[in-house]
Amino acid sequence: MITEEQLDNIVQPGLTKVFVNAFNDLPNESIVGAMYNTVNSDKRDEDYLEMEELGNMPVFTGDVIYQEFKEGNTKTVSHTEFAMGVKIQRRLFDDDLYGVIEKMIKSMGYVGRYRMEVDGVGPFVNAFNSSYTTFDGLSLCNAAHTFVSTPTTQSNTGTTAWSYAALDAAVIAMRKYTDSQDRPIFSMSPTLVLGPVDLESQFIEVLESRLKPGTANNNTNPYYGQMKWMTHQLLNDTNNWFLIDQKKMKEFLIWQQRIPLEFKNVGDFDSYGKKYAAYMRYSNTPLHWTFIYGSNVS
Repeated sequence: MITEEQLDNIVQPGLTKVFVNAFNDLPNESIVGAMYNTVNSDKRDEDYLEMEELGNMPVFTGDVIYQEFKEGNTKTVSHTEFAMGVKIQRRLFDDDLYGVIEKMIKSMGYVGRYRMEVDGVGPFVNAFNSSYTTFDGLSLCNAAHTFVSTPTTQSNTGTTAWSYAALDAAVIAMRKYTDSQDRPIFSMSPTLVLGPVDLESQFIEVLESRLKPGTANNNTNPYYGQMKWMTHQLLNDTNNWFLIDQKKMKEFLIWQQRIPLEFKNVGDFDSYGKKYAAYMRYSNTPLHWTFIYGSNVS
């Protein structure tokens, strides 16, 4: 007779491996690892404070003029809980040790990873609405972004479909972003194009052609070898695309891991079955808008 303890020893290590393998199997490159600054959290909520830049350095006239950093906006991010489970009858263990059970557990691992991918692309899918907001309370890509220290508003969005000319215009727009003191952001360096799989071949044409695409004049393509591109199946608008400064993205696009994915099981005394459950808790958000330009193609 196989006892419950023996059953755990036989089944649990294998099922845990199945779960982990399935969790790690989607997709080939996770958008969470590729795009986010992942940090651990030990709080229910995380509070972020925007610190605006110092003013310009004045001429020295005998006494040092001391300046203070000015506080900008604040943003509070609360973690969300996710959980799911399956209940497996005892007879499945007895009659079909790894056939049906393995498929159930594998599906749990896949669904857990899929949930993270859905949330990972969320700021881009919803870049033009208020589902995800930045320090100034506006959508990630907006025509009227603000800082506390200046009345100047700035746009990081357009409506032009992907092309060489559209990329060129977006690069220029990002290079003209200014900070909270209306100074150009000299460190601005767009290095990544992001969009749906529908635009992948068009990204390659523009970014991997040695010569300027769309012309027979043999002009040099200045973007050849200068930018990376990335597409994702969950970016569901077939035309929208984004230009990103990856260094600033890793500073301002935050993934807070409160509780990493857990996989646990417990016996059900009344039914002689087993319950398997997965749980995780996290949050993700863009803090600032200056790392991105988004084209909401009309």
